[in-house]
Amino acid sequence: MLTTTLSEKGQVVIPAEIRGKAGLEPGQRFAATLEGDKIVFTLLPRDALLAMRGAFAGKDSLTEALLSMRREEKGRD
Repeated sequence: MLTTTLSEKGQVVIPAEIRGKAGLEPGQRFAATLEGDKIVFTLLPRDALLAMRGAFAGKDSLTEALLSMRREEKGRD
């Protein structure tokens, strides 16, 4: 187990071994949450829009679904 210390400014140094394994770089952003007696840091993507790329790949197209519904409505008229 690696340990670290909280500075007077509230800063925590992430040990080099963990930074290396996680591929952390200066400026990397984290979300911090408190879960019981644990502080959990979750890596945030550098660019939120790029992180979403491909998130809906293979899913049904909303446009196609709406067009299909419209065709059905026209058929009923």
